[in-house]
Amino acid sequence: MRLTTPRALLVLAAAAPCSLLLGTQAVADNYPSQPINLIVGASAGGTTDAMAREVAEGLAQKYDVPTVVDNRPGAGASIATEAVANADPDGYTLLVAYTSHTLNESLFHELPYDPVEDFSPISLLGEVSSILLSRPDLEFDSLQDMLDYAAEQPDGITFGVGGLGSSLHMETLKFIQESEVVGYEIPYNGTAPAIADLIGSHVDVMFAPFAAAMPLVESGDANAIAVTSPERMPNLDDIPSINETLSDYPTTYGWFGLLGPAGMDPAIVERLNADVTEIMHGESGADLLEREGAEPIDISAEAFAAFIVDDVERWKAIAEAGDIEKQ
Repeated sequence: MRLTTPRALLVLAAAAPCSLLLGTQAVADNYPSQPINLIVGASAGGTTDAMAREVAEGLAQKYDVPTVVDNRPGAGASIATEAVANADPDGYTLLVAYTSHTLNESLFHELPYDPVEDFSPISLLGEVSSILLSRPDLEFDSLQDMLDYAAEQPDGITFGVGGLGSSLHMETLKFIQESEVVGYEIPYNGTAPAIADLIGSHVDVMFAPFAAAMPLVESGDANAIAVTSPERMPNLDDIPSINETLSDYPTTYGWFGLLGPAGMDPAIVERLNADVTEIMHGESGADLLEREGAEPIDISAEAFAAFIVDDVERWKAIAEAGDIEKQ
């Protein structure tokens, strides 16, 4: 009979993690062996959908397997998010998420998922800033000019809000809190009707996403006052950052990212992170990000996970300070 000596036990114990690592790597090497489904909590045609299709096309080319974009809009992206939270963590059902992923916990009493615990963060696709616009007949040389103008108005100024509970709504709340401007929110059912009333001079100012704001600025239908990024944007260096006037203004970004269900194989997560980062830094991905006013991001899956935790807390603080009532 062969006896197992203490030294042999130590060798076996040391070898066990190596075997697990080899097994994990083998799984990643064989991934993917079937179609990948990218679920998106937004309708076709928008920015999130465009990000998803860029990733899908890139992965299909890299892996030579079909990669399908599955649009499931509704309930602030909760329908799509819940579907991925409940999926098998095999890497074949993934979520192309956006800011609502970290924001919704500040807006709803109960979500059918936990935005942190129920997901495996994979890759941060890009961060996007918004632009503070004024109606066409209100031209300001600086953000300070706008604040001075607001202080002179007996009833303050009006802020168009493209959707209550949206990230643009939260940006408006944060700006009012930090600048101490006297401002009143005028809510709209989406960005488009808010922009229409800004052009018609029915509201004074509003925060708008880059892609929607730039055509207005270029046509003269609205005036750009400042961008929300901590520094001037490379392709908009004539528009100042809010931080140039409000030095302690806390930065919050809109963002797009790729996540999977909790419990995904770390080697698959690492492989997807590297490949998706390469896709978004490629010529086509970089062009898309530039058109949307987004910055390409190169961070690990672990750093993206930490970003999500921090972002949940950032939005909570803004919502609580703005007395937002959860639904």
